[in-house]
Amino acid sequence: MLLALLLLAFADSPAPRLMAAPKLGLFEPTSRLSGALMLGAEFGYLTPALDDRLAVVLEVDWVRPRTDGTITDPRAPAGQTYSLANGEVGILLSAVYRAENFIPRLTPYAGGGPGLYFHRAAVSAFGNQYLETETHVGLQLLGGAEYAIGPGGGFAEVRYQFARVDFVSTGNANVGGFLALGLGYRFKF
Repeated sequence: MLLALLLLAFADSPAPRLMAAPKLGLFEPTSRLSGALMLGAEFGYLTPALDDRLAVVLEVDWVRPRTDGTITDPRAPAGQTYSLANGEVGILLSAVYRAENFIPRLTPYAGGGPGLYFHRAAVSAFGNQYLETETHVGLQLLGGAEYAIGPGGGFAEVRYQFARVDFVSTGNANVGGFLALGLGYRFKF
């Protein structure tokens, strides 16, 4: 009897509106920097708009792509090497359309929005290290699918980010790129 009352109480309760998710992924820059591990966390709210299908999501990501090589400029001493590491923290705000239970337990989603990107480039060359920092507004587009498991769902997503910097070491360049594969578990409460 008690179980039946609990089931009725939860059946009439509104759907969960808050979401939180840790993320792990592979980031592939559009520049000559190498792919890198991406770590992130998202916090979202499922609005009543569009029949409970529009979510507003705030996300914080960290990624550190790098590159190294030999300087080929004839003015530089022969065999001179360099390394460049670009640390990036992104604070992203997205509007995400969620097609809840498109197929039972499966929710595809897509969205996009602005991001605030904090960049720090560390360049080692000619026996010295040079640091440059910039903060810029950029854009991002994302898409993915979530599969309901327990109180939330496991998900996989892809994303494209566009974020410009104008460092002495890189020139005017897009240090954004593709989140080639992001994985996580989205808790709902």
